[in-house]
Amino acid sequence: MDIKKTALTYNFDGDGNTTAIAVSLSGNDGADYLNANIQVTPEDLTSGQTFDGLTMKDITTIAREKLAKSTAVSANA
Repeated sequence: MDIKKTALTYNFDGDGNTTAIAVSLSGNDGADYLNANIQVTPEDLTSGQTFDGLTMKDITTIAREKLAKSTAVSANA
């Protein structure tokens, strides 16, 4: 399924620091549709990454990875 970024919204604290980034993703494959809003938080960043150092592409990649983990089904489920 081809999943596209449809929106990216930064959330800031009172000092202007980025606290999270909301990424909206959407896709379809025939009759199957996906719409997701993924919140990228500091906990989702790897060691040494900061919101200020990430490109939109980096943020989207993190959101896609988080979506994949969130929707993965265990073989035992």
